[in-house]
Amino acid sequence: MTISKSHRQSHRRTAGYVFAMCWGSISFGYASAIIATTLGQPSFYEYMNLLDNPHEASIIGAMNSLFYVGGFFGTIFNAWFADYAGRRGAIIVACLVLIISGGLVAGSVGVKMFIVFRFFTGWSCLMLLATVPLWIIEITPPTHRGTFANIHGMMATLGYVVASYVGVGFYYYQNGSGQQWRAPLAFVCLPPLITLLLIVVIRLPESPRWLLKQGKEQEALLVVQQLRRENEHDTSSDMELEFLGMKTQVEMDRSLDSSWRILLKRPSYRKRALIACSLLSFIYSSGTLTVSNYGPTLFSSLGYSAAQTLLFQGGIVLTGVLGANISFFVVDRMPRNVLLASGMIAVSIPLACEAAMTARYLGTSNQSGLGAAVAFLYLYIFVYGIFLEGPGYYYANEVFPTHLRSKGATLCIGSYALINIMWTQVSPVAFENIGWKYYLVFVCCCIASAMMMFLFYPNTLNKSLEEVALMFGDDDLVAHYVREQVWEREGKNALSQVAEEQ
Repeated sequence: MTISKSHRQSHRRTAGYVFAMCWGSISFGYASAIIATTLGQPSFYEYMNLLDNPHEASIIGAMNSLFYVGGFFGTIFNAWFADYAGRRGAIIVACLVLIISGGLVAGSVGVKMFIVFRFFTGWSCLMLLATVPLWIIEITPPTHRGTFANIHGMMATLGYVVASYVGVGFYYYQNGSGQQWRAPLAFVCLPPLITLLLIVVIRLPESPRWLLKQGKEQEALLVVQQLRRENEHDTSSDMELEFLGMKTQVEMDRSLDSSWRILLKRPSYRKRALIACSLLSFIYSSGTLTVSNYGPTLFSSLGYSAAQTLLFQGGIVLTGVLGANISFFVVDRMPRNVLLASGMIAVSIPLACEAAMTARYLGTSNQSGLGAAVAFLYLYIFVYGIFLEGPGYYYANEVFPTHLRSKGATLCIGSYALINIMWTQVSPVAFENIGWKYYLVFVCCCIASAMMMFLFYPNTLNKSLEEVALMFGDDDLVAHYVREQVWEREGKNALSQVAEEQ
């Protein structure tokens, strides 16, 4: 299919906006990953009196899990706030909260203070995790929505990389105070500050669908023109149809029930809710957070030094970035359900091999076997980045209609927070008690999840957000296709009327 010069120009402009807003994704990635290198700093253990502490595993689990407890409440708040203040407004508030709470985490004088402000860091981070991909899919064209939304996953992974190497750098920095762990935590404040500056300087647009929902039709049209036109004289029937599709659908959505109750009452909404709740629960039950957050601990258990474990941690997340970049050539070429199911099966293979290597060589001096154990963790993250990193954050948003999309994002990210509270809390204790067998738990979860995804998840590839509703049997709620003949007769007149009102 040939892409016109106008479309290439508009795609580049949209990509620029998405990359700018995805500094919010870097903010999430850095803030959630920096705990891994912090736990790899001997000075942190000493300052927090964790050395020889009989409750060490439980305290470390709480430092991780309270982040996601805060994230759960942040997503609940975001369900209302993203509809009240807009997608862009929610991102701005999340960045402000992250700057304040991140600074206080870095300045913590004890375990209690550290855990409390990790709670608020999680609150703001998961607001970003919910809202950035929500904003992306509402401003991007359906034919490239997966590719654009995948930028979020790639930039979040980049945040993991930056966190890892900042942690490595400060491991070698000796200032005599024994508190070099504070500076990497303080860097949490930088990405959200850059996000705020870019929103103001570049004037990143609000979601046109949200603007239409608020009755701001002229502003919504200007945003669509800004995103889809090469210049002010350029016209595009695709752009006209897209805007009229949004406008007509939102007009219908205003009359629809958007309460939480309707998600349980209407079967098609209930199915969407189950997909949203299960999506990241399935994906993160593959063990990715355990590998990411406890990487230094895992490498240390294989007999490597503190410096080596931090370097390995940097390398493993860099491998994830490589996988996320390759995914750009995959996500808009495979049916969504096939992509997700294939990814779950693919990551189960290196996990099974990791279990075998750990069972055989843990506690030995066989460097080849121990090196293979490290390699399989790298391979796991690489495959995860290709198949699961991006779609996990935008697929749930694709299946919800506009009037319920923020609630759908809340269900998805809220479930992500809850499942990660469990995994981060139990992982240190599980590795301590059952060792390599813990990997087999993740392998079983991967296989079961793959079957569910393949059988019950619809394929939303190249479907407009309005068209997806037809896949759930909501013909009575889809204005775009029900009124197609009316648009052909009256569409351009309606668009001209909006333009004249400006």
